[in-house]
Amino acid sequence: MNELRVTFCGQVYGFAPGQTVRIGRSPENAVIVPDPIVSREHAVLRWQSDGWVLDDLGKGRTFVGGMPVNSVPVSQPLEVRLATPLGPELRIESAPGPSLEPAVTHVGAEEPDQQAAAEQHRGNARHASAIHRSGLWRGDISGSDSSPVYSQLPAHHARMESPGGDFATAVHILLPIRSWLKDTGWKQGSRLLVIAYGLLPSLFVVLFSGTTDVNVPGWAYSLAIAPLWAVAFWLLIRPGRITKLIAWLAVAIVAAVMLLLPVLTLPWENALGNGDSRNVLPWIYGVGFAEEVTKALPILVAALLLRWIWKTTLDVRVWMFLGTISGLAFGVRESVLYTSSYLIQGNHRAGLAIPLILSFAQRVFVDGFQHAVWAGIAAFFIGMGVNYRRRRIPLIIFGITLPAVLHGLNDWATQLASHWLWIVMEAVSLLLFIGYTMSAATIEKQVRETPLFRGESMIMERVKLGQDGTKPGR
Repeated sequence: MNELRVTFCGQVYGFAPGQTVRIGRSPENAVIVPDPIVSREHAVLRWQSDGWVLDDLGKGRTFVGGMPVNSVPVSQPLEVRLATPLGPELRIESAPGPSLEPAVTHVGAEEPDQQAAAEQHRGNARHASAIHRSGLWRGDISGSDSSPVYSQLPAHHARMESPGGDFATAVHILLPIRSWLKDTGWKQGSRLLVIAYGLLPSLFVVLFSGTTDVNVPGWAYSLAIAPLWAVAFWLLIRPGRITKLIAWLAVAIVAAVMLLLPVLTLPWENALGNGDSRNVLPWIYGVGFAEEVTKALPILVAALLLRWIWKTTLDVRVWMFLGTISGLAFGVRESVLYTSSYLIQGNHRAGLAIPLILSFAQRVFVDGFQHAVWAGIAAFFIGMGVNYRRRRIPLIIFGITLPAVLHGLNDWATQLASHWLWIVMEAVSLLLFIGYTMSAATIEKQVRETPLFRGESMIMERVKLGQDGTKPGR
């Protein structure tokens, strides 16, 4: 009887006739292929009266020689790819046992010299499908010919029999639409994200060109750009996997920011921001603190509630990332307010086209980003203050004051005749933010190891509790 051999990643699996060999991502399979594009139960090898047969289970796609197959006999070694023509590769072959006569190949009864020639042909290092394709493009064979691999397929599986001949075969190879549509790689969010963002600007033009609501462009473009910045901040901060807890915290923080902006920020700014625009102090306490407190307050409340009620602490990088989400939410809402006013100005005043377009773009593409940078810095210190109780209040106050001052100086600089100081303040804010993203773990470690900050730390309590099983005394 013929033993089945399956080779994957250098490991050879052997199976006796009569067994059912399942292939897929699930640990229950006989041959496990731990690749996310492979189905949990992808293919199966079954023993039949005339030998082994490979069957695709229909949950993914199985390729032999670059072409999808449903069922193929293992009468000669097969190079099999799972999910896509370039997916994980397996070599499947049926090896005769020592007591059996040599297996007869698919070419049928041959004379000795014909058998030798066939063996030499099968020993060629090139795969049979490669021989077929190279011959096709040289014009030596037609698209209706079959390679040695496809001569083993049943007639209804012979994919090279195309009504259009060579041209149809070439189109099928070069534009594998059906293969793409069934490819599990579409489940990867990055590919769908590229398509969505490639179509969004055109969709906005088609959907909103007839609207008279001046808020619509601001909402459309700001909400489209904000997720891209969120992805960028996640890559910079590296807060780890986004769990359900973090996702719900993000939703709650966004809702809180939207609620606080009209009831806290705007009244604060109206009450304290009516001084001389050339004086820097009103910009700091009337704008910087008003907006940074609005963004930081949901972070602080969430962190304290998690610690006091649910006895849970999060890494400071998680709070820093949630801070950027808070800033993005604030920036989106603010950009809508500003961009609508720009559009109204453009309808009533001539000569403002270029400045208004530039201001619109700055608000839509960068406003949320700037607010996220300042809120991220504040959230970093809020996380430190909540986790390390001894210096909680000074850390939180410093964490809110630093971005508030930077924010106030940034907005004040825009009122000057020269805006270069504005660029400098933005650069300083970015350098601080990126510096904290790079050294957040190091700073937290130093704080954890320094008695000046350590005090009663919930993180230290967890470490000790995990070591001796009892809660340390205070």
